[in-house]
Amino acid sequence: MRTYSIFHIKKQYQSFVFGRERMLLEMVSTKEQALESSADKQLSYLCEPIEGRMVHGVIYEHLKKSFPTIQWVDDYLKFEHRLKGGLKIKVCNYHIEAICEGSRMLDLDLFHSLSQMNDSFIAFNTEESECGWLKPIKHASY
Repeated sequence: MRTYSIFHIKKQYQSFVFGRERMLLEMVSTKEQALESSADKQLSYLCEPIEGRMVHGVIYEHLKKSFPTIQWVDDYLKFEHRLKGGLKIKVCNYHIEAICEGSRMLDLDLFHSLSQMNDSFIAFNTEESECGWLKPIKHASY
């Protein structure tokens, strides 16, 4: 099982975050340990608020052809595939929580859906210390 926290970085801070992803990963890791922390304030400063209906709609439209079983379970939109496994998505104020159980193809399906919506998403898997942009930003230095 892999759990991702996916954030929508504000355009004006993308170049600042680019190359400092590991530092942001550490901040996200400490955020999970303390509910009311300065990390929450910093993340709300760097990140755009996420509209749940829009995100669920985009992901649903993109994945409905590939996943025969789609249902709501508590606060999660759950996608099931016989071979790939299961994917659960919950939209919070400043991040998307995604839980993938099964093949890594689930991760790619989700990331591809979100990258079609916007190019400013960055994902963190704190359990395995993984992080990265869903659609890498183009960074030019002159």
